Amino acid sequence: MLLKRRKNLTPITAAAGFSLALFIMGQASAQDSVAQAYKLYQQKRYKEAAQMFDLYANTPMPDPTICYYAALSNQAAGNTSRAKALYKQVVYLSPTSSIGQYAQGVLRKLDPSANFGGAGASISPGAGGGYPQHSGQSEGVVSGPDEGSVYYREADNQIWVPVELNNRSIEMELDTGAPTLFIGKNQLEKIGVRPPEGQAFGVTGGSSNSNLQNFWMMPADIKVGPFSLSNTKVKVITTNHAAPLLGQTFLQFFDYTVDQSAKCIRFRRKSSGSAATARSGYSVPFTFQEAGNRIIVDVELNGKKLPMMLDTGNSACTISFMSVQQATTYGCKPPADAAIGIHSGVSGSGKVVEYTAVRLKLGPIDRSNVRVSANLDSPSDTEAPLLGHDFFEGWQYNIDLKERKLWLLRR
Repeated sequence: MLLKRRKNLTPITAAAGFSLALFIMGQASAQDSVAQAYKLYQQKRYKEAAQMFDLYANTPMPDPTICYYAALSNQAAGNTSRAKALYKQVVYLSPTSSIGQYAQGVLRKLDPSANFGGAGASISPGAGGGYPQHSGQSEGVVSGPDEGSVYYREADNQIWVPVELNNRSIEMELDTGAPTLFIGKNQLEKIGVRPPEGQAFGVTGGSSNSNLQNFWMMPADIKVGPFSLSNTKVKVITTNHAAPLLGQTFLQFFDYTVDQSAKCIRFRRKSSGSAATARSGYSVPFTFQEAGNRIIVDVELNGKKLPMMLDTGNSACTISFMSVQQATTYGCKPPADAAIGIHSGVSGSGKVVEYTAVRLKLGPIDRSNVRVSANLDSPSDTEAPLLGHDFFEGWQYNIDLKERKLWLLRR
């Protein structure tokens, strides 16, 4: 999952790189499954290959190369409608890459009415089946001061931020692990915003279970404190069982500090000169994973450094493993008498085992007997485990995307 997208990768080398990244993270079972799916594709056993690739395409933010091979396999197996949905996901996830261009070419043949509008286009759900369209307006334009503060409400280990979506007020959860702004049709209707209609863009799910829902990409205007983001993409599912998420679609434009003592988020626009202001405290480097806009930090778990995803939206526990196998690979195998619990997310609820880890350390933060869970109903363990909000209790943290550093200051 640490693989970064490179220009001019062929589909074959990109797939090989993705499998290698999984192996580096210790996800042997996932690597073997992807390799087996690719082998079935080479053997022209397209129906079987499609079924295996689909397991990894139906994740919250899948690798575009896996989606591409899932689309190829489904198309060859005669599942044209599914293939079209997967090609659309490739275009959305990686519009300017070689596989994104291949996907657009295939879609134009499958649906001559499709109009992509180029890499900077916006999504117009219901028009052309959710393809990118020109809107006459620049996509994702931020306006506002160089710096500004937004006060939030904290409840149940969640950071609730006041947001305006198309001039309607709503609270959204600050979620550094969410690649997009995310909301349900049920939540849009509640605030009086008409949800998108027409053909769905694709299918998606959450990390708590294997349930899947259709999703649409809706253009919207967002306002957070003094900052406005016009004509940005909001991912909409039929029914969101959790909080609406303020994710990286908005956060990527800022360096920001979460001050838990003041219940305040201080935003600095990355394009402003003030964004270079000196940081204070202890700095920890991180890797920014472009696929899904993930922030990956190396955390010391029981004495061993391992990659985890910074996810302020994870309020269930300190570490959330995607599977028991992943927890075992990370040297944190659940004990035989671990309690069974229920965690909920955007796709509903799912079963987990709950227990504790001896020690967790990141920079100056050193915690003992932290709460840990491992999913029993997760669709996939190809994502890194989640490092949750409560790990940073009592600390101010600043996420500097330009320098790729997490700054930590005791409060």
